[in-house]
Amino acid sequence: MTVNIGRDLPLLKVDTTLIEQAFGQLLENAAKYSKAGSTINVSVEARQDRIVFSVFDCGIGLTPEEAQQLFKRAYRSPRHVETISGSGLGLWIANTFVTANGGTLEITSRGAGLGTAASIRLPVTRDELAELQDVMDE
Repeated sequence: MTVNIGRDLPLLKVDTTLIEQAFGQLLENAAKYSKAGSTINVSVEARQDRIVFSVFDCGIGLTPEEAQQLFKRAYRSPRHVETISGSGLGLWIANTFVTANGGTLEITSRGAGLGTAASIRLPVTRDELAELQDVMDE
């Protein structure tokens, strides 16, 4: 696993337990749907008025049909039901937790076999942006 955390990130006003659980689900899925020993990349960075937590894997990726169904409660892809354990609730719950904190969850893939990118985008308030600017000016 590689980890890249941006510098001078502002503090966020979120329910840390919910965000930790949502991010944990992204990590769990990356590991579950990737070959053993493959690299998973994690990054956290500031982008305009958002902090973005991302997980990139080199796993089995998503078909367009799967991508459309991801956030539905109890959705399981037919191509994984027999080979990969799960209830289909993980991303639905993660999305609910992220949304409850004013953020968005985005999952993309270039297609089956081409890996997946999953990102939690959380808003930064004006106060938090001002705090970041103060730190950067020092």
